[in-house]
Amino acid sequence: MRLVKLTEKSPEKIEGKDKTIFICRCGLSKKFPYCDGSHKRTKDEEDNKLYIYDENNRIEI
Repeated sequence: MRLVKLTEKSPEKIEGKDKTIFICRCGLSKKFPYCDGSHKRTKDEEDNKLYIYDENNRIEI
């Protein structure tokens, strides 16, 4: 199994000529690489702690 630590809690905003897109940086989006708002689940994470997310839960490890 591969474990990847993602530290960003917000998407990357990319402004194009015709439209703006948001790229997922939290790793939780179901529309990856595009943001679907799932990063909102990470807003109260504490720094220097690790969390594992599943469909409905967050577990601190």
